[in-house]
Amino acid sequence: MQSSMSIARTIASSLEKYDTRNRTEVNAMLEQILRDNPDLMGTYVCFEPNAFDGRDKEYINTTGHDATGRFIPYWNTIGGEIKLDPLLYYQTSSYYQLPKKLEKDVVTEPYLYEGTLIVSFVSPIMKEGNFQGIGGVYVSLDYIDDIVSDIEIFDTGYAAVVSRTGLLMSHPTKKEWIGYKSLNSFDIPNIQKLKVDVYNERRGHIETLDPITGKEVTIFYEPVETGKFSFLLIVPKEEMLAGVTTLQKQLAGISFIALCFMGGGALLIARSISKPIKRIVGNINKISDEAIKGKLDARANTDVDIDFRNIPEELNSILDALEESNASIQEIIEVINSSPVIVFKWKATPSWPVELVSDNINLLGYSAEEFDSGHLWYGDIVHPQDLDRVQKNLDKQIAEGLNEFTQEYRVITKSGQIKWVDERTLINRDAKGNIKYLQGIILDITEKKEAEKAIIEAKMMAEEANQTKSQFLANMSHELRTPLNSIIGFSDVLLEEGLEEGFGKLNEKQKKYAHNINTSGRHLLGIINDILDISKIEAGKMELEPEQFELEEIISELKNTLEPLVKKKQLILDVDTNQEYPVYADKLKIKQVLYNLFSNAIKFTPEKGKIAIDIDYGDEDITISVSDSGIGIPPEEQDKIFESFRQLDSDSNRQYQGTGLGLALVRNIVEMHGGQIWVESEAGRGSTFKFTLPRQNDI
Repeated sequence: MQSSMSIARTIASSLEKYDTRNRTEVNAMLEQILRDNPDLMGTYVCFEPNAFDGRDKEYINTTGHDATGRFIPYWNTIGGEIKLDPLLYYQTSSYYQLPKKLEKDVVTEPYLYEGTLIVSFVSPIMKEGNFQGIGGVYVSLDYIDDIVSDIEIFDTGYAAVVSRTGLLMSHPTKKEWIGYKSLNSFDIPNIQKLKVDVYNERRGHIETLDPITGKEVTIFYEPVETGKFSFLLIVPKEEMLAGVTTLQKQLAGISFIALCFMGGGALLIARSISKPIKRIVGNINKISDEAIKGKLDARANTDVDIDFRNIPEELNSILDALEESNASIQEIIEVINSSPVIVFKWKATPSWPVELVSDNINLLGYSAEEFDSGHLWYGDIVHPQDLDRVQKNLDKQIAEGLNEFTQEYRVITKSGQIKWVDERTLINRDAKGNIKYLQGIILDITEKKEAEKAIIEAKMMAEEANQTKSQFLANMSHELRTPLNSIIGFSDVLLEEGLEEGFGKLNEKQKKYAHNINTSGRHLLGIINDILDISKIEAGKMELEPEQFELEEIISELKNTLEPLVKKKQLILDVDTNQEYPVYADKLKIKQVLYNLFSNAIKFTPEKGKIAIDIDYGDEDITISVSDSGIGIPPEEQDKIFESFRQLDSDSNRQYQGTGLGLALVRNIVEMHGGQIWVESEAGRGSTFKFTLPRQNDI
């Protein structure tokens, strides 16, 4: 078997390095290999369409090709003479599809071909990591039956070989069963355990009835890894016992002869030795039988002569340790089975056959026996829409040499419910890095996933409500601005000196009322304008109209506009407007930003305080700073002041009125320009608001 697999690998590796691409030469190589190895029934290659030389159309329906010209030569000795045929059924058969899918060597299940039981050893042909085709050999399995049928065990015991799926490959008397019958064909006790263990390549034994003789037999089985087969020994129980009896008689005869020669003294010595030995052996046999059955509380009798005392004492020590270990294992199993964490041990093959699962798999409605028996694999319960994703992620982790695997996906319970699980798996490898098995846990996280979904839905509803609010505020702001403009306009007319005679001369009280109307109206209009701007930004309707202008120009305008307030509080104003600072931005929006920061500095600075405006004209950004010696801002409040409708909430700050929209609007305008804004401040030590604007014309 190893030799046949080596030949298949040689064919594949030779063609991986073969650059001449001559079909005649390849056919000659396959024919010569078949002639040099008379144990083979056939040699072959099978390439993907146009993968060999890109000339398939030139070979349509020629020898060793199919109707598309695909290169699929099959050299064989079926019928006696060496001949060349095209391969058949490669589109569906495992000998081609398995190495293509797995990209590794494959030994196929045995099958009958023209009355002969054969098996195929196949190796994939890879080129720069891409699958090109296969190279392989066919081998008759008759030699296995020839060898195994000659094995004799006692009088009527015999040997047999079965494939991984239980197909009978050898039998000493029932030759007609070979290739036709399998373990599923026999309705006998314990056959299910044998079938499952053979499929999972486990060793063991069962006691059952021989389907041919009807005798009680013990069937020992051992996997043959090279061919994915299992070797069976069928031994009648009565013949095993008879063999033991014969051995006992032989030993008794030897003892009798020895006693005759040794005399009475020897007899006394033998009795003094044999009695305690028999007692110890009988005691050990009894305890061993009970220990095998899981009963670890029995103990050996230590009341024997000093020469033999150590034997049962050491046995008892072993049993004590086993009992303690078994108790600890049982405690761990109970803890696991009472927890929400399900423990698994998988094979690292597609769909993940289960070798071990904790009993609390019943949390998903299944029983451990369903997995242990092989009727159910773990891949069978993974949601079909997630299965491919999980497999690809696991393959990626394995390919990268990682030893841990974590992923969330859905499973289907036995009742049909869909649940989310979190899998944490360890990838166990041998010293060479080959994967031995996977072991890990899964945890039901359905409630967490549903909570996350609820949060996302709530967030979407909140965003939708915020959008509705912004639209409402925008509409209301428009409705309010129209009458306010009229109020402000008419109050301006009343206060104009040149028009006083037209409406009648206003007395001082009337002038004061008209002035109050005008001031309050302008204040209210400013608030409404801020609300409208915030609403536009949130609705994504705010647009910039950038232009080239001098920064000191708008700073001078703001200085003149706010000068009355500065003088009223006797503030020191440090502003340098003698240098030119060209900038490309929305002039009105930047003026709005500076007005908000400047007016806030005036509002929060006590009388005779100081306000300064500094400009740092860098290579890439312009940094503008507005500083004051006012009340300052505590560190824990500094991130909040840029949020809409937020103000400092201390008693000392409630005297300063405002909507809390100004700084939120400032932040949005600065960020729309591609800049940033922040504050540097301490409570009672003033504040410095800084913002940046890009120098490049890339708005």
